[in-house]
Amino acid sequence: MKTFCLSLLLGLVATAAPHAALPTLPTELITLAVRTAPPRWKFVDLQRSREMRETFALQVTAIAAYQSPTALVDGQSLASHLAKKLRSFLVTPTRYPDGSTREPEAQGGLGGWTHAVPAHALLLAKNTPAVWSQLSATEQAHADLLMQALALAAHFCLDDDNDYYLLLDGASVYHKSWNPNHVEGYVGVIISASLYFSPDELNDFFSHFDFDAFIARLEAANFQNIKRCWTRNPAIRGLMMHGGTIAVPAEQTLAPGVLSTGTGVRHPFTLNGQTLHEPWALHRTQALRLFSHITRTQIEVNPTFSSQLLNQASAATRSPWEGQMGMLHEFETTDWRGLRTSLGYAYEGAMIDLPTATTLKLLGLWQGSAGGDLIERRMSVGMADLRFKAQAGYRGWSMGKITEQNWTNNLLPMGADFIFGLWETYFLPPPPALQP
Repeated sequence: MKTFCLSLLLGLVATAAPHAALPTLPTELITLAVRTAPPRWKFVDLQRSREMRETFALQVTAIAAYQSPTALVDGQSLASHLAKKLRSFLVTPTRYPDGSTREPEAQGGLGGWTHAVPAHALLLAKNTPAVWSQLSATEQAHADLLMQALALAAHFCLDDDNDYYLLLDGASVYHKSWNPNHVEGYVGVIISASLYFSPDELNDFFSHFDFDAFIARLEAANFQNIKRCWTRNPAIRGLMMHGGTIAVPAEQTLAPGVLSTGTGVRHPFTLNGQTLHEPWALHRTQALRLFSHITRTQIEVNPTFSSQLLNQASAATRSPWEGQMGMLHEFETTDWRGLRTSLGYAYEGAMIDLPTATTLKLLGLWQGSAGGDLIERRMSVGMADLRFKAQAGYRGWSMGKITEQNWTNNLLPMGADFIFGLWETYFLPPPPALQP
């Protein structure tokens, strides 16, 4: 079996690269990521398609290629492996029988579970000459187009002047005030898009956006997922171009008939008053919200139910970090049915945050003295607590009913080994557990 080799790079990386001070991911994790198939997306009849493990394997591959582009796995450089994964969704020569293609559908909202990662991967690839040079001019143009589409979706869903309750399919219900897993993915998208182009260039693109011309570019690139998503509801064209009001469709279970309004995408982007020139501030707001609770294990949902560990790994009845700050938001939040405490939703917040956080670290944009050190301390508690509860198994409450979830059945299939690998490599380890 061919193995991962860094011998050609040790001297150069140690002295020349801007990310030289950072550690590198474990060899076995990189190899696993490279050997995992590239992700694909599709948009068919409002059905969202996600390939979670494949998506986070793409993130790990992009990071490894950025740090050590000429290192080998299975006889090929990491740069070549990444270029191949990117090419797989940048180019779909022929539509699939259901009419779909392979690129992210740029829907906004919950699409950000997986859409931020290709944005991060393209940003890292553009900053890695050994990768970028392997993409043809057409493939690079497709990368630009995809990043613009993802950025437009972020603008529509997140901008301070837009308050829509619908995504760009004109049907799926969403609001930017909802739980982190609805929001932080496309915050990651807009951060990477602003760095991929530049804040001023991206804002200029927004200001001169023309829906019909952009749809024509999508058609030329055979980006049918995005085109079909954005043109499914004819009202989206006018909302993106000029803003206006739209009602949640009557057939929706949540908020049917609710009106929402906005100004569209033809102006510079801001979120909570923060601009594209403030990528760190944009991320910091999301991260502080995510790792925001005092750690607890038994959360009383109602008089007859409290969350608890399932003792699948030990006889413990509480987290070793009980009482420490940093527990993930969705271990103690609400949903449409009342209180929620969920291992799965907590992980979903972490799986979106860590790729963005790591990308900022690699690019030298993590600001320790401006909140980054605090976030790392909270993250160290939150991630350790999450892993402990996952390995023990966690009985929670979501959408008005009991849920039982654990590491093997629920988190690992969604790429938890890749996500925890990012945390363990680039961020602070867990603090000492509190004494009973």
